[in-house]
Formats: sequence, C-alpha cells, structure tokens
Amino acid sequence: MKQGLPGGSLTYLSDADLACIHGAALALLEDPGIFSDSAAIRDIFRRGGARVDDTAQTIHVPAELVSAALGSAPHSFIVHGRDPEMDLLLEAGRVYYGMGGTSEPFFWDYETGRPRTPTTADMVNATRVGQALSGVDFIMALCSAGDCPRDVAFFYEYDAIFRNTTKPVVVSSLGRRSVARFLEMAAAASGGEDEFRRRPWVIVYVTPISPLQATRLNEGMIEAAHYGCPIQYSPAPLLGATGPVNLRGQLIQATAEALFGLVTSQLIKPGTPFIYAPHTPAMDMRTTQVTYASAEQAVGRAVVAQFGRHYNLPTFNTGAGCDAKLPDAAAAAEAMLGMLLNALAGMTLTQCMGTLASGLYGSLEMLVICDELVRMVARALEGVPDTNDADMIDLIRRVGHHGSFIEQPHTVQHFRSDLYFPALFRRETIADWIQAGARPIVDVAHEHVEAILATAGPAPLPDGADVELERALQAGIAEFRTSGWEGTH
Repeated sequence: MKQGLPGGSLTYLSDADLACIHGAALALLEDPGIFSDSAAIRDIFRRGGARVDDTAQTIHVPAELVSAALGSAPHSFIVHGRDPEMDLLLEAGRVYYGMGGTSEPFFWDYETGRPRTPTTADMVNATRVGQALSGVDFIMALCSAGDCPRDVAFFYEYDAIFRNTTKPVVVSSLGRRSVARFLEMAAAASGGEDEFRRRPWVIVYVTPISPLQATRLNEGMIEAAHYGCPIQYSPAPLLGATGPVNLRGQLIQATAEALFGLVTSQLIKPGTPFIYAPHTPAMDMRTTQVTYASAEQAVGRAVVAQFGRHYNLPTFNTGAGCDAKLPDAAAAAEAMLGMLLNALAGMTLTQCMGTLASGLYGSLEMLVICDELVRMVARALEGVPDTNDADMIDLIRRVGHHGSFIEQPHTVQHFRSDLYFPALFRRETIADWIQAGARPIVDVAHEHVEAILATAGPAPLPDGADVELERALQAGIAEFRTSGWEGTH
C-alpha cells in the first residue's frame, strides 16, 4: 500500500478565517439552501431532518446536520486498487497524483503537433502508460472514445480503463442508473460483486451545478454508498460567472456546496468514505475560457486543502492541468505551480496529469513530463534530511581547506540517496546534448511513451472476469440505448 507524500505545511488562512468561512457557508445552507430537482435527494434530507420545500424544490440544511456529517465521515480510509500494492491510504495531509480527468473530447497527436479526435485505442494506450508510470497513483480518462457511438461512449471508455490498470479508478456520476452500470462493470473486473465490495477500487466523482444546486445526476451517490465506494463531491463555482469574482466569496459558496455533498453522503449511509473536493476555477473574462492553471485557482486549491485538514477529511482537486496548448515550457510551468502548491498545502488527490488546453485534450508526452514533476515535488517535500551534526563536523574537518569531498567514502555511500537524479530531464553538457540531436523535451518524452507501449499489455483479470465484463458492458449499452441517460428526457 502506498503511504503518500507528506504535505500540509502551506497555509493561507488563519483558524479564525476558516471558522468565518465555515460559518458563512452554514448560513447559505440554511438560507437560501440548495435547489434540487431530485425528489430522491429531497426525500433523503426530509427523512434526515432538514426543512424541504417541494414546491420551490429547495433543501434547507441546519448546522447540526453538517456537524453530524463531519462526525460520521471517516477521517482515514483506504482506496483500493485491483492490485493491493496500488492501494492508497487517504487522510488529510497525504499527497497523491492522478492521470487525466473526465473524458476530454480531443487528444494531442505528437506526429502532427495538433489535437485530433481520440479513439478507443488512445484510451487503452493512455491507461497503459498511466499504469506504468510510478508517479501516477490513480487513473482518470486522458481522452475519450471518439470512435464509438456518442450516446454510449462512456461504457467503452470505462471498459478500456478497467481492462488496462490495477490502480484506483475515478468514474463520473451521470445519474444513479449509470453509476450502477459502471460499478457492475467494475465488479465484473474484480471477479464478482462480493470481491468488489470487499475491496472497492472505484471512486465515484460527483459534480453538482453551481450556484447552490444538486441535480438528479447526483443520485449516483446512492449507488456509490451501496457498494461502499468513496464519494468525491466536486462543486466548481467559476470566479465571476457561477460564483463571486472575489476568491473569498467563491470559497464561501464552494464550501457550502461541498458540505451539502458531505451531508448527503452521510444521510444515505453513515460512515460512507467521503472526499472533500470543491474546485476553484476562474473564467477568463477576455476569452470566457475556464481556467485550469490560473494563479487565483492555485491559491483557492491550497485553501481547499487547508479546509480538508481543518475538517480532517481527504481532499481532491485539479493541479497538474494546464491552459497551455502544447507540452512545452508554459505547460510545465503551469503544471509545476499547481502540483507543488497542492502538495505543500496537503491536497490528498491531485488530478489532471497529462491534461492540456483547459481540459479539452490530453497528451501522453505531457503525462510523462508530469511524472518527472511528481518526482521533483517528492524531493522538495522531503526537505532537509536529518543528519548527525557531529559527523558532518568531523567530515568537513577531515577534508580541510584544500581537499575534496568527492573522494570521501561518505560521498560514495550517500550520493545516490541524498541527491535527486531526473529520469526524463537531462543534465548533460551542451556538447553532449547537441551530439545527441539537441532534442526538445517533448521528443524525449515521446521516446519514453513509445518504450512503455512497446511492452505494455492489458492488466490481468481474474478467471472468468473477461467474459463477465463484456456481458456487463453490453448490458449497459443496451439499456442506455433504449432509455437514454438521466436528465436528458
């Protein structure tokens, strides 16, 4: 089981600030409350003791329900992988990184240098590269199955992911029926429902609508709790659009919306694992693009991680994603800012490794570059290693004024553990770099991608799981072609 990197040293707000924002969020939950077109969600809150107005379709959440939910949600839990070595211990302050996000509509093609429509083969390749990279702790989609029928493409996408990784996987909640079918497929890949319930390796990703709404698509939480899967609740009020342009105002709204998700999860089933995951994106007022890497967003994410420590809940957010269109210097700078600030603030799960163009497409080369950045962040989080000062004094005295440390046994014994050596980035001389072809880093990253895919194959499935997974896939496709998706009819 992975223990995660140690984060949580960065704080932007005082305890008094956190208490004030929390209090403001509670006030919003009470008045005006949360609008919900879901009769099921309204009924859950009615039975839980909240005031529900079915005519206005609003839920008014009292502070005591929030307090009870904070008390019942587990502060530490394991997100399993199909392979136990890929298990993640989730708790506030532990840091992990993941590939991709929700299904991106395009894919960056190295050969043409342009985005194109992705295919199921791209989904397979992306998942296999994510499986191979040690810096990738959990898997999300890095593209979409653009060559499959659009109305059921999600089923093909999760089939490709489930067959090609043993790491924890995040799936999107598109309604209760969809989550039930996705988890049925995951259970098939586990070798049966009993095994999946024993070791659930899927996180259900719920994305409510801002401002202050919870739709029928959120009903997937019911199925997640039924299977014992962690629920990741991610409202995303846009600075200046679906949320206040003021960052503190956005944080008040996002906190209220995220706490509503927490209460929902605990009313459905007390003790359900919950990941606190409000996003803090901005809308660029010049282009109307939703940002993935704005400075305000990075600060907001760090505060979300701080709230996770305050509430003693695991957290999730963007951080490795870029607004840059190419896997270049701009992309690396944006990714490193987000990844490092998230880690310093103690964000538990940071997504979007390999994502470009504000989430519109992914890149395998950028994924490999982000894997290198994870290793750099890990070294930064280690800080200054503990050393016996007396031994260092003796060593420095032995070398004296005119000696060299390179010939000392201490250097030979410790340089591999005390110094960071990049796997992708290069430190050769200029002459050696020119002799090797003077290649930009994206070319070197592409070589790494090709080397991985040359030997990568599907992830092993239990006996009989292949047939059962195909059955679950076809059953889901048949059902949704007949009845459609929730909220669309």
